[in-house]
Amino acid sequence: MLDAPGSRGRTFAAHAERRNAGGFTLLETALTTVILGVGVLAVMEAQQTFIVRNSWSTSASTAAYLAEEVREMSKTYTRHDRFTGGLYYLDDADPDTLAGWGPEAGETEADDFDDLDDLDGAVFGNATTFPDGFTMTRRLTGPINSFGVVIPETRYDGTTETIVLPAGGDPVPVAMRGWTQIVTVEKVNPYDISEVVPDNEDERDGATVLRAVDRYPLRLTVVVLWQPDAAAAAVENARVSWVVFP
Repeated sequence: MLDAPGSRGRTFAAHAERRNAGGFTLLETALTTVILGVGVLAVMEAQQTFIVRNSWSTSASTAAYLAEEVREMSKTYTRHDRFTGGLYYLDDADPDTLAGWGPEAGETEADDFDDLDDLDGAVFGNATTFPDGFTMTRRLTGPINSFGVVIPETRYDGTTETIVLPAGGDPVPVAMRGWTQIVTVEKVNPYDISEVVPDNEDERDGATVLRAVDRYPLRLTVVVLWQPDAAAAAVENARVSWVVFP
């Protein structure tokens, strides 16, 4: 029996409608899953990169701020202590009798310092490891600001974290955690500031002193360390150096 004219076309159309009404094919579903998965992964990767970058920039800006605070504090200092004789030899004929380098008697806190050589080897904070070549001369509570005052730990809501000491009394601020400032002060060659000379260096021509021991430029270097875990090595986050001429 022959189909009526046009009935075959209607049959194919009906089959096509039934097939399309069934949803996506397996291949289409697989491709959609892959596309969505790649998109979600890209968004997660971008978010992770943003978090890492933001964390790095926050640490870098904090470290730069802490380094500049020490520099600002030192701007009011003389090179050597003017009230105790400055930098000198106890015996002019013996350079090994150098006196006046480092903190003077009674200078035990950051706000006691009043000249640049007081800062040599100072550590403001709790870091347990230091860069190669650094020698600690004393450790003080830190980090500190440009007034020599300890910077407190600030909570996420802007309040200052405090603690009550075992001896009792009013709560005291907790120092900013994880950060340490270390300072090196060096005498340098006045004609080549990249060359470090000994603390007791002077320039003589026989018995004539051409450049006194206290007339050399001083190079100060502040390194800011980040050490959130005492069991891990401290990481250098910022380094600032400058030279002060006589």
